[in-house]
Amino acid sequence: MDNETLTRPHREELRDALIAAATRTISERGHQALRARELATEVGCSVGSIYNVFPDIDALVLAVKGQTLDRLQAEVLRRLGPFEPRAPAEARNRFLALGKVYIQFAHDNWRLWSSAFEHASPNSPALDAYMQRLDVILTNIEAPLGALLPGIDEPQRRLLARALFGSVHGVVTLGLDQKLGAISLDELRWQVETVLSATLNGLMVATAFPKPPIHGREDAETGRRT
Repeated sequence: MDNETLTRPHREELRDALIAAATRTISERGHQALRARELATEVGCSVGSIYNVFPDIDALVLAVKGQTLDRLQAEVLRRLGPFEPRAPAEARNRFLALGKVYIQFAHDNWRLWSSAFEHASPNSPALDAYMQRLDVILTNIEAPLGALLPGIDEPQRRLLARALFGSVHGVVTLGLDQKLGAISLDELRWQVETVLSATLNGLMVATAFPKPPIHGREDAETGRRT
């Protein structure tokens, strides 16, 4: 199809086909294996038609990553349901349950999930759309944090949610990728539950937290954004 014949229904159909084909490739060989010509052959279009739908391959990868996040969100809701603010003990249990869902999803979708964080993108509207979907995932952590630590403000809650996500993601990624030696799925579940339990117990007894830095402030000595 060329730009003149690519009507809106055809564009949406081609977009879905390209995302499906890219998802298969990434799940089998990783995002580095994506090639425009191979994708065009698989879905039955010209290489040029790909770029009538996506500005570049990076935008296609981001679309796949976004769908992967949507699937994780759907799995969280399917298994745990929406979170309603409750007592700290219930919020703590929600975190432990989220950890189990996260491990299983990452295990079952390992290449797709690891590619979502290995793949780096320049600033673009596609990246902005992806980050909005990532924010939805992180609200699964921010919401119970509000119940666990009602005294912290929104900037603290936002940064702390990302710190908790990063700590669990690091343990899960290193474990599933066997970077620290062979480990079973049950052992990985124990690691995550232990790390989360210790962290959450410490947060619940803490009496004060440092104020987070102002977003986007530049350090006067290093010149780096903080």
